[in-house]
Amino acid sequence: MVTVVGLPGLLHTALTYRSTDELLGALTPLVGTWLSASDRVIVSLGPGRSDALRSELGADAGLVWWSDTSLRPPHPARRLRAFHEVTQREHRLGHGQVRFVSEHSFPAELPELVTEWERFDLVLDDALAGTPATVVCTFDLTAVPERVLEHVAGTHPMLGVDPAVASTEYRRSADFLEVPSVLSALPATASRLGGCVSPSQARALVRDVLGASGGHAAMRQGVDDLTVAVTELVTNAWQAGAESIDVWCWRSRGEMGVQVDDDGPGLRAPLAGYRPPLAGAAGGRGLWIVRQVADLAEIACDGRGTSVRARILEDRRRRLRAQGASEEDALGQLGAVLLADRSGARSRVDRSDMVAGRIGS
Repeated sequence: MVTVVGLPGLLHTALTYRSTDELLGALTPLVGTWLSASDRVIVSLGPGRSDALRSELGADAGLVWWSDTSLRPPHPARRLRAFHEVTQREHRLGHGQVRFVSEHSFPAELPELVTEWERFDLVLDDALAGTPATVVCTFDLTAVPERVLEHVAGTHPMLGVDPAVASTEYRRSADFLEVPSVLSALPATASRLGGCVSPSQARALVRDVLGASGGHAAMRQGVDDLTVAVTELVTNAWQAGAESIDVWCWRSRGEMGVQVDDDGPGLRAPLAGYRPPLAGAAGGRGLWIVRQVADLAEIACDGRGTSVRARILEDRRRRLRAQGASEEDALGQLGAVLLADRSGARSRVDRSDMVAGRIGS
């Protein structure tokens, strides 16, 4: 008996393994049971593990939705949105349970993105709280960074699958969920625009600093994304009552970025910008949009104001473009397709709408 089947609400568990055979031994009966119950099953693994699981499932493999994390490395904020969109869509269609098997991407060379994935697991519990869904996060003990493995029991409420047992180390107030007081030093080449910067001035700074970065298609998109991000951040600062708004922009060490510093009341909400905005709400989209368009967004609050940094990782963008992939990971694309209405319009982050309808002067 596979004991993770049939539990009410969200079940979020971590499955660790040392070999593909060990992973298959845990997943094959689990996925088979889910398919027998006519649940929606979505598996997002690397190619070798996906192929092995397909082989084990045989004809049933055609009933699973697959995405390849090696071709489109998952993006934490967009993957969180995809999880939310897919579960909501499937439940509206009458599927009682949505089952995810998910493999994260932990680039050891970028500690901030590793931290973002750790935050993702905690935010997921909040975003899908009460939802009849199962999320099995898989961790290869021979490949995942040691610091990540040290935190697995603290970021997942359950461990294992047969049976899934409560983690005694799980805590929502984990250290890496706290809003830091400072960010790492800005690149020495960063250009600054100070005073009470307006959204239009911030956009002009991005175009001036990054205009020469637009030769490559992926970088042109990156400039557009940062233009959207800086607009949202400056608009947020104005709406929060800031009297001083400084904007920084740079291209350095294989990334492009913007940072907005303000002297407003400060932002210490650890889940800011992670939750999807409520339908019909007049506000609450700014940070969410920034997290969707940037490869990495960071927030710091020192008691005298707030700093928000949005970064575009150039190597990642070029690699995805070379593979013919969009910057949206496969599960995110699936979420957009699932939400397509009869006219073909898709519910997604539409940059043209943001630029045309939401940015201020």
